[in-house]
Amino acid sequence: MANVNRPNGFTPIGTLSGSPWNASVEAIQCDATHAAIGVGDLIEMTADGYPDILTAGATDSGVFGLVVGISPAGEGWNATTGKFGDNALSATEPTLVGNATRVLPLNTAGTLLVATAPDLLMVGQEDGDTTPLTLAGVGANVDIVNAGAVSNSVMMIDSDTVATTATLPLRLLGLHTTPENELASVDATKPWTKWKVTFANHARSGLAVGV
Repeated sequence: MANVNRPNGFTPIGTLSGSPWNASVEAIQCDATHAAIGVGDLIEMTADGYPDILTAGATDSGVFGLVVGISPAGEGWNATTGKFGDNALSATEPTLVGNATRVLPLNTAGTLLVATAPDLLMVGQEDGDTTPLTLAGVGANVDIVNAGAVSNSVMMIDSDTVATTATLPLRLLGLHTTPENELASVDATKPWTKWKVTFANHARSGLAVGV
C-alpha cells in the first residue's frame, strides 16, 4: 500500500522505559500570546513562563512536550488566583465543540494537556521534501516543519534535516511498522513515511539551556 499525505502532528505510543505515556500528562496553562497550537504539536517553554509551539530551527530550551488534549475553559488555570479548576464548578458543564477540541487558536488563553515524559515514544509523518528519509538515518536527529494548525496539527518531520546536531528536537528510532507504511524508495511519488521518534533535546533533560 502506498503512503498517504495526511499530516496530523505526532501521536504518543509509549515510552522508552515502558511506563505508560499518559502518566506524564500535565495541564499546562497558555497565555494570550502564542501561535495556534493543535493536538499533536510539540511545544517549548518561553521566557514569559508560558508555552508556545515549537518552531523549526529552535536551538535553545529544548522540547517541553507533546500536546495530547485541550481542556475546556472552565477546567483550566485561573491566572488571577493561581488555582487550577477555579472556574470548574458551574451550572453547566464546560464543553468544547468543533475545531476547539483539536486546536487552541492564535493568541487565546487556555489550558493544554501535555505529555512531558523525556523518553516519550511518538509516531510522526515526514514531509518527504527534496531528500526523503532512509533507514540510514535511524539514530540521527531531525527537526520539524510546521505550516500552522487550523483544524488539526500539521507538524511533520523535516526530512532534509538529518544530522548528529544535539540541539535538534527529535531522534529517529525506526519505521512505524504498519502495513500501509513504506519507505519513499518504494514509491518516490508518495514519500510520506511515518517514523518512530523520541526527544533528542528535552527541556527537562538537564542539558537544555534555560529560558
